[in-house]
Amino acid sequence: MLTILVAALLAAPARPEDRVVIDHETWRVVGWNDSCSVALTKLSYPRLGDALSTEPYATRAGLMTLKSNQESGELRWTLESDGAASWDERYFNNSVEELKAAGYVKAGYPETVLEAVGRQPLLAQTLLSTQTFASRLISGWPSKEWRMAGAHFNPLTTCVLLVFENRQTPRQYDFLLTHTYNPRVRIERAYAHASNARLLFNDGNLDAGTLEAATAAALAPELAIGRYGYAALLALTGRHDEAMRELTAAVKLDRKYVQKAREDLDFHDLRSREDFRDLTR
Repeated sequence: MLTILVAALLAAPARPEDRVVIDHETWRVVGWNDSCSVALTKLSYPRLGDALSTEPYATRAGLMTLKSNQESGELRWTLESDGAASWDERYFNNSVEELKAAGYVKAGYPETVLEAVGRQPLLAQTLLSTQTFASRLISGWPSKEWRMAGAHFNPLTTCVLLVFENRQTPRQYDFLLTHTYNPRVRIERAYAHASNARLLFNDGNLDAGTLEAATAAALAPELAIGRYGYAALLALTGRHDEAMRELTAAVKLDRKYVQKAREDLDFHDLRSREDFRDLTR
């Protein structure tokens, strides 16, 4: 049974006169269970000067669960801690371990959604909207003040955790757990990220292009073209060992990339490596 950790047990509550402004938040998925339920954390950091900016001012860890007769999930924090000096890493790590012990250990497939989109018809509509998910949710969508910033796909079911970022206060997040009724949505979005990666790279946006390629590879690791594209951008940015790992994965998925890699100028800097010659021989 998950232990409910009360903030008052961790530290004195924040005083109203503190008036701390949250500068940014971070979130991560701990894991999925065997059904439509996901464990996640959210840490909120104060603005520099309001409190110790290197420690969270608000700490959250808990569950979001979607019941069979619902189209959106309910969020329940099992750890809530607020206030200056309330951060306790040991309690936080214990809470995460308790969630894992309760069965929330399946990794799933993460997706990051950037605002930068290359010039290609329908690419922005695919990446920046929720239409591709074919959700049947009628109400409960965040308002236009929020943009889709990411997703996390359940590895076993049609559940997907959608993450929204506040447009007025960037890097502050809200969550929506829903069903996707498009069976190919993860693959379709991975293809879109892979295409966007190359477009952004061609436009000179190397950092965003590499991030998009990484998203494509993580979102659909079984997609050879995504792994290959990520390998190419890693090679171009000097991350040669990582490039070889991704290229090896792509070749294992589809042998046609042996010949392609051998001739691809993106891998010019890898041609002197013995492992590259062995892989493309």
